[in-house]
Amino acid sequence: MRSTRVFDLASGLAAATGAEARIIQLPNGGYRVEAELQGDPDPRDHLTVLDVLAGADRYGHRYRAGVHTVWAELDPPSDPLQEPP
Repeated sequence: MRSTRVFDLASGLAAATGAEARIIQLPNGGYRVEAELQGDPDPRDHLTVLDVLAGADRYGHRYRAGVHTVWAELDPPSDPLQEPP
């Protein structure tokens, strides 16, 4: 089920960053998960965060006004009745 993958990603991102993860449904039926971090994250946590983000279809980072935002997106399944492996 797609929602399990989304919630697993959100849970993993929250645990890796120590911040609340937000889930946003995208217009195309996919999902975006974001977490904001105030200040500079500990360099030891980078690999943990990257490990979590690697489970997404796309991911990235934004830095604006002293806030780091890491995000990950999951595409909708190509066949709504079948979940990709």
